[in-house]
Amino acid sequence: MGIFKIYILAILTGFMTGVITIPYRWIIEKSFYVRKMIFNLDNSKYYLILGFLGIYIIGLIINRIVEEMPVITGSGIPQVKGQIYGRVSMVNSLKGIVLKFLGGVMGISSGYSLGREGPSVQMGALIGDEISKVFKVSKVERKYLIMSGASAGLSSAFTAPLASAIFVAEELQKYFNSRLVMFSFLGAITSGYMSSKIFLKNDYLNIKIVYPEGLNYLEYLYICIAFSIFMSFVGKIFSNLLMFFQKKNNEIKISKYIKIFLYTAMIFIIGIFYIDLTAGGESFLIKVALENSTGILMLVFFILLKILFTTLSYSTGFPGGIFLPLLVIGGLSGKLFGLLLVYFNILTIENIGVFIFLGMASVFVVVVRSPATGIILILEMTSDFTLLPSMIVVVGLAYTISNFLKVVPIYDLLYEVLVKNDKAKDEVELVYELGRESYLIDRDILNLELPGKLQLASLERDGNEIEIKDGVKLKQNDIIGVLVPRKNIEEFYDSLRSLAKED
Repeated sequence: MGIFKIYILAILTGFMTGVITIPYRWIIEKSFYVRKMIFNLDNSKYYLILGFLGIYIIGLIINRIVEEMPVITGSGIPQVKGQIYGRVSMVNSLKGIVLKFLGGVMGISSGYSLGREGPSVQMGALIGDEISKVFKVSKVERKYLIMSGASAGLSSAFTAPLASAIFVAEELQKYFNSRLVMFSFLGAITSGYMSSKIFLKNDYLNIKIVYPEGLNYLEYLYICIAFSIFMSFVGKIFSNLLMFFQKKNNEIKISKYIKIFLYTAMIFIIGIFYIDLTAGGESFLIKVALENSTGILMLVFFILLKILFTTLSYSTGFPGGIFLPLLVIGGLSGKLFGLLLVYFNILTIENIGVFIFLGMASVFVVVVRSPATGIILILEMTSDFTLLPSMIVVVGLAYTISNFLKVVPIYDLLYEVLVKNDKAKDEVELVYELGRESYLIDRDILNLELPGKLQLASLERDGNEIEIKDGVKLKQNDIIGVLVPRKNIEEFYDSLRSLAKED
C-alpha cells in the first residue's frame, strides 16, 4: 500500500481513537458527581449501604471482565508493547476495546485510584490493529498503525499530542525513526485536536508560576539538587510499592469476594473523608495547589495515602493506568517541598507553584524513566514554556539520581511480569522493513548472518511474496520476517531492528 494511504489510515486511526477515548474521558470526569452523591454522610445509612453494595457489585463485574479477557488488565501499556513485539495477539480487537472501555469506566468511576491514560493507550492500539486488518496492510505497517493508535489514545487522555508521540518512541519502542515519529504524530494530533474541542477548561492555568527572586543561580541549583533527591525517593517508594502489592495480591490465596470487599471498604472510607482523592485525584491536586491552608503534616499524610491507595488499586488488575495518580503524587510532593522551603524562609508562598509542576515532571521521570515525555507533557498541560530551563535541570538530576537508587522503569517491570506469565512455547515472526542504511541490503538471502543463527522465514517486496532461494538479494524497503522462539523475542527484537535500520 502506498505511503500516503498509510498516512491517511494513521489519521483515521487517530480519529477513531478519539471517537472512543474522548467519551471515555468525559464519562470518567463526570462520574465525580455520582461519587459525590454516594460518599455523603448526610445520606441515610440505608443509602450508604446501597452505595457500598453498588461499588462492591461493580468490582465483581470488573473482576469477571478481566477473567474473561486477561489481556486488558491494568494500564494496558505493557500489553501494547507486547503487541508491537508480537508477544501479545488479540483475536477479537473489538471485544477488547468494549471490555477495556467498560472496565475502565466502571473501576475509575467507582473511585479506584487509577488513571484514564493507560486504557486509552490500549484502546487506541487495538483500534490501529483493527484498521490494519480491515485495510489489509503489511505486517510492518500494522505495527505503525498500532503505535499511531497508542499515541492517539494518550493524546486524547491529556490533550498533549507532542508528548504522546514522543512517549511511543521513548517508552514503547525505545527507538526513533522518521516513519515512527510521523505515524505517531498523525494519530496524536488528530485525537488531540478533537480532545481540545471538547475539554476546553484547563485548571492548571490557575496555578501561578512565580520564580524566586532573592536567590542567585548557585543557591537555586542547590535547591534543585535537594528537590531532585527528594523526588527520586518519592518515585522509588511508589515504584517499589506498586510491584510489592501486585505480587502480594497474587500470592494471597483468599476468596476474590473477600478481596473485592476489602478494596470496596478502602474506597468507601477514603471517598467519605477525601472524595477528591478518589479516581485520578486531579481535582484534589488543583484544590491543594490553589489554597494555602494545607499544612506540612497533612500533605505528608495525603501523599502517603495517595501512594498506598494507587498502588493497592493497581494491584487489583482492574483496567486503569498510573499516569494521572502519579502526577498528582508528584504535584503534592512538590508542594510539600515548597512548603518546607517557605517554613525555613528560603522561599515565599507565591513560589510554590513552580515546585508543583517540577514535582509532576520529576516523579514521572523517576518512575517511568521517559524524560522527554515527562518534560513535554507538563509543558503542554501548563502551556508555560518558562518552566523549561528549570525542568531540564530538575528532570536531568532526578533521572541521574534515580539511576544510583536503581529505580527500574515501571513499564519494564510490568512487562517482565507479562513475559513471565506467558507460558506459550511457539515461534513468533518478527517483521522489519529494510531502510536505506541497512547492513542487509544487497546480501544474498541464503547467506545472511543473523543473530543467534536465526533464519529468514519470509520476504515481501512491493506487496508480493518472494520465494526464499539462492541468488535472491535483499533490497531497500523489502519486508523481512524472522522466526524467533517466543522466549527470545525481547533478546532478538532490538538487534534485528538495528540490522534492518527502518527509516
